[in-house]
Amino acid sequence: MKYQIEGKIVFDVDVKHPDFSCMKKSKGLEFSDVYTMDLDYFYGPDDMKDYIKSDLALVAGGGYNTDHIHNVKYEIKTIATW
Repeated sequence: MKYQIEGKIVFDVDVKHPDFSCMKKSKGLEFSDVYTMDLDYFYGPDDMKDYIKSDLALVAGGGYNTDHIHNVKYEIKTIATW
């Protein structure tokens, strides 16, 4: 079974974030993406959500790590299945 899932992360960054110098604000930042995932490659829907959370956090961290993101909140919802 395949899933199309929308994931969104809302977060704050500190001054040590690698992109801090080019950001207009450091609080209430958000990023979203749509994932198309095949359940055959995961242990279940919760495993897919964990993968999405890790991916969004890495993007929010500037692609390096998640050390400088704080107050993280996720919104993950399934858009379609087939």
